[in-house]
Amino acid sequence: MKKISSGLIISALIGVSAMALTVPANHMVDSAWLKSHMGDKTLVIVDVRKKGYKKEHIKGAVAWRSKDFREGRYYSKVTKKSIPGYVASPLTFKRTMKKSGVNNDSAIVFYYGGTVSKDFRDAALADFTAEYYGFPNVAVLNGGFAAWKKDGGAVDNVRPKVKKGNFSFKGRKFNQTIMATGEDIDEASWTGNAQTLDSNGKDKHWDGTAKDPRRLHEGHVKGAKALSTKILAVKKDGVYYIGDKALAASEFKKVGLDVNKPIISYCNTGHLAAGTWFVGKYVLGMGDKSRMYSGSMADYTRWPKRRLVKGDK
Repeated sequence: MKKISSGLIISALIGVSAMALTVPANHMVDSAWLKSHMGDKTLVIVDVRKKGYKKEHIKGAVAWRSKDFREGRYYSKVTKKSIPGYVASPLTFKRTMKKSGVNNDSAIVFYYGGTVSKDFRDAALADFTAEYYGFPNVAVLNGGFAAWKKDGGAVDNVRPKVKKGNFSFKGRKFNQTIMATGEDIDEASWTGNAQTLDSNGKDKHWDGTAKDPRRLHEGHVKGAKALSTKILAVKKDGVYYIGDKALAASEFKKVGLDVNKPIISYCNTGHLAAGTWFVGKYVLGMGDKSRMYSGSMADYTRWPKRRLVKGDK
């Protein structure tokens, strides 16, 4: 009898595991997919827009603000604020996950605004943070809130009552393979073992004329290729979607990036870089050959004897 009972228990556990919701391999879902899984108890929907949640949001969604999954490690004397540029501490991330009702078997869908070409970076950054902390069952709603509304998805302005989740780090492993460091930038710059991608594009930071209080000096990493995150989105019916593989492949190739070799994305604070990292890893299928420097130039320009190049030198 004991053997039978044990078998039944094991079968039940396997059944629960099989029933858990799993996001698509490319970490992107559309409105139809989200609608079809709205009733799933393991689904957590997270709004990462900078504003708009109180007015209206996807029904049942919780809100994450920047401080919930990012942290600053420097202070700007100009802005009188800390400079974000890193994933939040493990303690902060654990608290954010638990207060959002995330359990160990949950699936999370992050959504952005969808009305600005580069704002998919917000959801991509949340995805990056979750993956870094060993929670890969996350996805981005392509087209964000704008697509959801256009497709007739349910919205309200009610903050849901959330039962505290049981998320834990136990048994997890931080995903160091997607995280690049300043040392990795040094190696790429001096040896060429990896490509560096400046996600700001060829703007005033690239040519050195910007005056950004988050950085100590302007310019770009020697040998870097400039590719703005916003170029990787396409507008359709007033909504900005993450572009397809053909678009991404064309834009990467156009600036001289080889998707068969490692690419490290960076920007000013690791925000825009999340967009190119996500497209590289999931749209182009680069896997862990696509990495991101979370500290980016807010960090690197504070390292001694690190020089940046200005313009197309």
